[in-house]
Amino acid sequence: MRELTKIVIISVAVFLYFCWPAKVTDSTNPSINSSKGLPLQCQDYTKYATEKHAPLSRGPLELSFMRPPLECRTFTSDVIERVIGEFKSKMTDFDLFRVLENTLPNTLDTTILWFRDDEVEPRTFITTGDIHAEWLRDSARQLSVYQEFIGSDSKLKLLIKGAILQQAEYIKAAPYCNAFQPPPQSKVKRNPSSIDSVTPIPPWDVVFECKWELDSLASFFTLLNDYIENSKEDSILDHLLVKDAIQMIYTVLRRESASTFDEHGNQRPHPYTFKRHTDIGSETLPLSGAGNPVNINTGLVRSAFRASDDACIYQLHIPSNMHLVTELKRLVPVLKKHEISVMGKSLSILLESMAQSIDDGIMKHAVFRHPDFGDVFAYEVDGFGSINIMDDANIPSLLSIPDLGYTSSSDSIYLNTRKMILSKEGNPYYFRGAHFEGVGGPHVGLQYAWPMSLLVQIRTSEDDEEILHLLELLKETTNGAGLMHESVHINSPNGKLYTRPWFSWCNSEFGKTILDLAKRKPWLLFN
Repeated sequence: MRELTKIVIISVAVFLYFCWPAKVTDSTNPSINSSKGLPLQCQDYTKYATEKHAPLSRGPLELSFMRPPLECRTFTSDVIERVIGEFKSKMTDFDLFRVLENTLPNTLDTTILWFRDDEVEPRTFITTGDIHAEWLRDSARQLSVYQEFIGSDSKLKLLIKGAILQQAEYIKAAPYCNAFQPPPQSKVKRNPSSIDSVTPIPPWDVVFECKWELDSLASFFTLLNDYIENSKEDSILDHLLVKDAIQMIYTVLRRESASTFDEHGNQRPHPYTFKRHTDIGSETLPLSGAGNPVNINTGLVRSAFRASDDACIYQLHIPSNMHLVTELKRLVPVLKKHEISVMGKSLSILLESMAQSIDDGIMKHAVFRHPDFGDVFAYEVDGFGSINIMDDANIPSLLSIPDLGYTSSSDSIYLNTRKMILSKEGNPYYFRGAHFEGVGGPHVGLQYAWPMSLLVQIRTSEDDEEILHLLELLKETTNGAGLMHESVHINSPNGKLYTRPWFSWCNSEFGKTILDLAKRKPWLLFN
């Protein structure tokens, strides 16, 4: 949704740079979030997130308290509240704690616009934040930070089960699509869908946007695998909706594993095309919506768009393939206990074979010798020898490879790749300015780095000094809000110029990062 992002950039930048309110409002006033089931006086959180609210943090940054009052929160979890209390008693950096206090519960506080808490058939609709729709990838990542706690909170567990079943419904209805409307029974207000020229034609009453992004389906597997692992239950795999979704995903993956031309050089039919009337090149696909060709027998799965919603240049997107193979390897052993078949063949065996083919394809086609950095992973390839050397902040990314679980942070190819993409010499989308630095991407331009990239950089680092430097950058560039934003202008003091005041995915990533450090490097937080 590039056009919407441009509007958000302009409006938020102008408002915040010149009109940051001097008045501090009391957060006990119910004036925040509007969605079904909340008091009428709860305003939209997009506006609330651009104002300061007491009590301010006790650190030098005096960061705002950004949690809605209790009556305006969309969901509460006792275990998450306990975690926040535990960190409050131990963290000595009051500003850093305030960012955690605001971000860790943000998805629960503000984005659960519908939750049917039926023990057998729960459903959960999760908005991405200031855009009133659910992205498969975003919602899976938004919930990821809570998965480790579902064994201690049955209500939270049911919420995530409902999210899995809702995503399964979406995938069954439109497996090529990335973002979806609220279910009719939720009675949540809808925004107009982005109706583009897409084949296969999606059901636009269900779909908000239909960009084929491989990581969307991989993210469903992440949500499902994390739930099974943390709940110690795999009975959800017997649910008909989940079975149908997995079968549908396999069918799409097989289609998208095909090359542009067959072994005789004949052009194959395109299983997916996308055309949009736009003056932004990365918002549509070339060659009548099919995208650039990919070669035969690569073992890789093509993706029309990246996790940033930008079009792929070469459609064999390596981070998405890494994400997929990792989740398939997690799912297959559990799936073998359940009878799911496709055309009379065991689905677990078919997916296991696919995972191996993808793995082999990555090592064959995505590893190349860089003249300055040695053996590294490419961001995109086409199987003909063309490679795209870059990284984008959105997960899955090359920076996030260990975070995805594809390889360890000590792997030599990863370390070379990491060094490359965290440098201006190796990554055209690594930006460094007077006040901020990090990986960005083409989505919002060449002056905006994404806090999400710094959070992934922390989680893939063993260097204490690097981590502390990044934590300082993050807490000092929220424009006093104490929330994570989509991107921050690299030359804007205190992060006054940014995009998207309410970007729940990145808020969850911040919470996930602090929880990671508490286990891995507690001395950095509790000293």
